[in-house]
Amino acid sequence: MLLLSRLDTRTATIIRLIGFALVSWTVFNDTHHPATGGRGLVVAVTWAVCAICWLTWTWRPFNTRQAIDNYVMALAGGVLLGAAPSSAASVFVFAAAVTAGLREPLGRAMIVPAAGSLATAVSVLIYDHSALGLLAYVLGFAAATLAASNARQSLMRAEQAELLLAQSQRSHEEQLRTARLEESTRIAREIHDVLAHSLAGLAIQLEATRALIEHGADRPQVLERVKRAHALAREGLSETRRAVGALRGDGELGGAGATPAGIDALVADYRSIGNAEVTVSIDGDAGRLAGETGRTLRRVVQESLTNVRKHAPGAAVSIALHGGSGADEQIELVVENGPPPDDRPRTDLGSSGGGYGLRGMRERAQALGGTLEAGATVGGGWRVRLRAPAVASTEPQDAAPALSR
Repeated sequence: MLLLSRLDTRTATIIRLIGFALVSWTVFNDTHHPATGGRGLVVAVTWAVCAICWLTWTWRPFNTRQAIDNYVMALAGGVLLGAAPSSAASVFVFAAAVTAGLREPLGRAMIVPAAGSLATAVSVLIYDHSALGLLAYVLGFAAATLAASNARQSLMRAEQAELLLAQSQRSHEEQLRTARLEESTRIAREIHDVLAHSLAGLAIQLEATRALIEHGADRPQVLERVKRAHALAREGLSETRRAVGALRGDGELGGAGATPAGIDALVADYRSIGNAEVTVSIDGDAGRLAGETGRTLRRVVQESLTNVRKHAPGAAVSIALHGGSGADEQIELVVENGPPPDDRPRTDLGSSGGGYGLRGMRERAQALGGTLEAGATVGGGWRVRLRAPAVASTEPQDAAPALSR
């Protein structure tokens, strides 16, 4: 019976019908075979009831809940077993007991073999058979139900294991998709920060060069602008090469971080276009402005200056970086610019970028566990403020002096 539950429906149905035919053959060939009166009538009636229940079980073997026909087959099979002791009528009770064990928890399933055992006991007492044989049947019915219940539990555990495996696989796939998305976002952010800064500076230099040529400027002035544009292109290529190398795992992202030298390089580059006014203030523990924190701060300064070039060319800019010193003191960076000068011509760069620079700055701040705020000021300018928790410096105190500028 346990094996039948693992077979396909067609094969199991054929085996059930063959089994019923064989059991029926033993009943009809028993000494007390079906008849129209007396003990034979009892055999006939109980066999007919078992036949109906068996055929019902054959056509719907995968019913997940206990059905009344299963109890009836156990009772009728028990009576038939006592009335026709030489037959294989016990198969009806065994089938009902195994089916109960496969359909219900053990406590509820044991009702079926108990009913079959009770019916068998009554029939044995009526027809005066051996009590030892009755005990063997009772133990056999209980053992069959227990084995079926164990098989049911094993099947349920296997299904749960498959479900957990499927859930684990889906979770792993989701983690991979998230990792790929994070990596794609990181690559896009690095490419944007590098190219936006260098290409914006290059475009402004070329616009200034065109303006000089249109106004008949001297050759040295034009040549100086061309040289500056060439230097910007070369610097952009160098930064792009470093970024690509870091993304491929071949090295670290270059740059001087948020050290005074790194900030001064960005400021010098900004001042070279139109001699714009820039004030810089840096203080606090220099060790806190290194590593990933320093690269993030430098990128925010770089992107902020690029945005000023694009949207407010020639505007005065102030950069205030506070590294702090206390254990709970946060790092704060504020980059603020005023409105562009009235006499400075606008560029065509204001419509480029699509907001990815601001999004990238926020993502970098979140990666440090900090926040970034950006918005217009009262005077018509723009302010970017980044706050991030400080990472304790791992450098010796003499190698990370306090900054004050």
